[in-house]
Amino acid sequence: MKLVTVFEYYDLVKLQSAVVVEMWDRVMSTGSGKRKFNAEFNESERELIKKYYKIFYTWHFGTGVPKEHRMTISTYKLMHRACHFFSKG
Repeated sequence: MKLVTVFEYYDLVKLQSAVVVEMWDRVMSTGSGKRKFNAEFNESERELIKKYYKIFYTWHFGTGVPKEHRMTISTYKLMHRACHFFSKG
């Protein structure tokens, strides 16, 4: 059984996913940034973050943040960690 939660616009904006979009190239283009990213997140987490980077990019430079988005609580917590990581850039 898998529980999927619907996060509304306010929750998605509060996540501050724009930080990931804005800082992705800066962090991932340096050796030390990649090493820190690899140390902070395991392989499956890195893959999910890459997937959500593409989603966040589309939201912020294309469609806008949606009124709602479905994801698990654990994914939301991981995206929160990723946003915090990229904010330290």
